[in-house]
Amino acid sequence: MKTDVINILNSFLEPGVETDALQLSTGHINKTYKILVDGTPAYILQQINHKVFSDIDGLMQNTRLVLSTLAAYVAQKPGQLQVQDLIQTLDGKWVHRDNEGGYWRMFSYINGAKTIESVRRYSHAYEGGKAYGMFLEGVSGLTPDQLTTVIPDFHSLELRYKAFEHALELNPVNRKPEAAAEIAFARGKIDSMMLIPEMILSGELPLRIVHNDTKFNNLIFSSDGRAIAVTDLDTVMPGTSLFDFGDAIRTAANKSREDEPDVRKILFDISVFESFAAGYIESAGELLTGKEIALFPVAAQYMTYIMGIRFLTDFLNGDQYYHTRYPGHNLTRCRAQFALLGRMDEQIKVMDKAISRVTARLNAVKS
Repeated sequence: MKTDVINILNSFLEPGVETDALQLSTGHINKTYKILVDGTPAYILQQINHKVFSDIDGLMQNTRLVLSTLAAYVAQKPGQLQVQDLIQTLDGKWVHRDNEGGYWRMFSYINGAKTIESVRRYSHAYEGGKAYGMFLEGVSGLTPDQLTTVIPDFHSLELRYKAFEHALELNPVNRKPEAAAEIAFARGKIDSMMLIPEMILSGELPLRIVHNDTKFNNLIFSSDGRAIAVTDLDTVMPGTSLFDFGDAIRTAANKSREDEPDVRKILFDISVFESFAAGYIESAGELLTGKEIALFPVAAQYMTYIMGIRFLTDFLNGDQYYHTRYPGHNLTRCRAQFALLGRMDEQIKVMDKAISRVTARLNAVKS
């Protein structure tokens, strides 16, 4: 185990504890380690990317509030979800700052936890929908003024598109020629992608506290296939349920990796879409409006387009935001997202019918 991680652990754990650390490969932003105590997983240690999250105090206040709110919620629903504990340092702080100015925090480990990178079972999609729906319900008592907006306009298409155009104008590392096809695709789709932003602006979509980063690997599953926890709460902020639903579908219904270089392998699984929708609407349906539910297919397109734009912008800027493994990694990610969006376009009417089936089944159960 690296010496710097050992030193960090000494700030959280009493001397003499035998530990080991395994760095986890998931996640684009923070560095995360699974901490073993006497050979058994016990904690999650994370270095916060303070270039992305500049307001560390605000971030940690949000984390504590969201965790405590969720803990109170799940206490009323035993056996449904588990909530991690935030571990204080030995001197009573919620964050440790290392000698190089890095910020570290630690959570309890959920026993038996595993993540799913690629959804192979429709039952997993359903379980994931239930968990994210419960999360929406669990934080519904919070109001926007209670949370610090740690990343303003996080899913604002207007902001993301302006950043894309700015990167095109500056072209700081001369990568425009490599991305000519993707640039043309992004420009050709922007007008059709503005429906959700326009409805947010008009007030037709209600403002809620949402997760904002519902990748499927931010769910923790038990060994028997139940979704038992929602993690990575850094981006919990005001938004719309469409952000959460759409981002989950973007990762769950994609039959290939997020960075699959062969776009011919990228397929959209409509049965995963319907299974996730069934779980999500079952759990959160009492909160959701009919307009929100009807727009879930559009939400999947919207979030896929936004992620494609973000990967493309970061590629044009020289890979400043996302961790990359090779120089063209962000462009590969962008191409995969735009290919997935194309598959969604082909099945948009089928997605609408799937939502109609889900709502009809749930209404029949209620009656």
